[in-house]
Amino acid sequence: MSEKEKKDIVEEYDMHFADGLNEDKSEEEISKELGKPEEIAKELNAVYAMNKVEENKSIKSMFTAMFSIMGLSIVNCIIIIVSFFMLLLCTPIILAYIIGVPIMILSPVILIVMGFVNGFNTIGTGEIFQVVKGVILGSLLGILGYYIGKFFVKLFIKYLKWNISIFKGGKLT
Repeated sequence: MSEKEKKDIVEEYDMHFADGLNEDKSEEEISKELGKPEEIAKELNAVYAMNKVEENKSIKSMFTAMFSIMGLSIVNCIIIIVSFFMLLLCTPIILAYIIGVPIMILSPVILIVMGFVNGFNTIGTGEIFQVVKGVILGSLLGILGYYIGKFFVKLFIKYLKWNISIFKGGKLT
């Protein structure tokens, strides 16, 4: 968090205390209204991390937000750990997809290289058909993967926002 953002937050809390004192509230009452400093810090970190994810959808910002949200409650921690375990179980499928789709899309290049190496007379209509099928299937899988990835990023952001809104409402322990 930048120094300017930290300064803005401190000014906001100073203003809250000044308003409370003008309303004849004690500093203790104002502090109780604000909540525990640890919870305020966790919430501010989670909101800051959430904003970073929205402006920069990188893996690093997502992990930072995930760990900030984990600090909000034990339930979040369990949900994120189970989700991470499920992701680990899907890793072979994801890796096969990451490796397979580019190979399918680049199959014409592979066929041409094979033609130069083995001679173009060795390439039959079956191989050409397989290449066309690979390009079409690889392109469709690439487009599908893009939209699935985009969906999961949006879902992840909604999950983080939902957690922050629940925490602000004080509904989680």
